[in-house]
Amino acid sequence: MNGHGDDDRAEVESLLGAYALDALDPDERARVEEHLERDAALRAEADELRETVGVLALAPDQDGPAPAALWERIEAEVSQDALIARREAKAARRPVRVASAIAVAASIVAAVLAAQVVSLHNRLDDAERQVADVAAAARRASEEADARQVELLAAADDHRVGRVVFLPDGTGYLVTEDLRPLDADQTYQLWAVVGAGEQPLVISAGVLGPRPEAATFTVDAPVEAFVLTVEPAGGVEKSQSGAFAVGQLS
Repeated sequence: MNGHGDDDRAEVESLLGAYALDALDPDERARVEEHLERDAALRAEADELRETVGVLALAPDQDGPAPAALWERIEAEVSQDALIARREAKAARRPVRVASAIAVAASIVAAVLAAQVVSLHNRLDDAERQVADVAAAARRASEEADARQVELLAAADDHRVGRVVFLPDGTGYLVTEDLRPLDADQTYQLWAVVGAGEQPLVISAGVLGPRPEAATFTVDAPVEAFVLTVEPAGGVEKSQSGAFAVGQLS
């Protein structure tokens, strides 16, 4: 291909980002599509760009963030358009076109980020409501005449880290107080000590996560005490850790 042809192809290639974003005027779009019909490499690049834009446009409906590679790809292509536009003197109007493409891409990114922020806020609101609901249920349970309550005291210094309200039907509520958050690879786990004597049975009442505030659980057995331990994330079937906090039911 001669030099003029190379320049022409480069100019068309520089329009692919705007083409993928539907930011070209009809003449430019026809010119790009004419090249795409006879240039398989350009056609593949255009298809990839349009697929990227399509994924970005759909991202607000997804639960997680769009893959980082997508952001990098669209940013790279828009940046490439801008650089070529500045170099090509004969494309005097292209900075306006590139600005339009950037504006469209920015609006897509802004919409995706806004949706993700709203989704995150909704999840946080849901979590806060769940904690508030469990705490309220614990307060109501504590007012029942046959409720048993116990303070969980830290094994290290006996300071109060939470309380448990336990009902005769086996329903229990844990509400924490001044409980230090753990690292993400750790979790608090609540254990119920069942039966008296020298060899009581210890069963798991729940894996609570690294930052528990309130939780509900069920233990279908006569409980004598509760123990809080620190375990690897996901919890364990049998604890090898020492007690972090203990509460003896009266």
